[in-house]
Amino acid sequence: MNDILLGASHITDLNGVDHILFLIALAASFDLSKIGRMALLATAFTLGHSLTLFLAGLDLVRASLSWIEFLIPITIVIMAVLQINGLSFEGAKRRSANRGVFKKSIFALTAFFGLIHGLGFSSFYRIAANRGEGIVMPLLKFNLGVELGQLLILLVTLSVFSLARALGATERSQQLVIGGVVLGLAGMMALENVPF
Repeated sequence: MNDILLGASHITDLNGVDHILFLIALAASFDLSKIGRMALLATAFTLGHSLTLFLAGLDLVRASLSWIEFLIPITIVIMAVLQINGLSFEGAKRRSANRGVFKKSIFALTAFFGLIHGLGFSSFYRIAANRGEGIVMPLLKFNLGVELGQLLILLVTLSVFSLARALGATERSQQLVIGGVVLGLAGMMALENVPF
């Protein structure tokens, strides 16, 4: 149970605001009416970070913490820029003829960004975890906690976005405002963590 709470507290902790910002940027064109599509994108992100979390937790993959702390905000910057540019996660960039290709690539990109975030989770996990019961079960529990925390963040985020829509915000204005705010915050984080 401790590992589940550890995972949930890590992703919901404001000291780990980078993961929260990524989820907010990912959801910038959504509201509660599109929770199914958001859940699929979140699953792609989860698959990515689960893979590297397990590989790093088993000591099969190691990465420089300074580079990971730089690359995580870069993933957020990219997602924010995509939203500002009018990305539609319903299938394609507006007026694009290649809807199917773009739809698949956005899932692949989200999963790839999850790989990078998983390395960030693994650094935290190595420091905080209790290794007394082996590695596989604590990692599963930690990842379950991360997923529960992530779902809580998405439910709160989509509820706020739905309220904004009810008050007259459009999908495009939501993308621009959320994308702009997240871009500014993530850009500062990236500059603060330049590893060279």
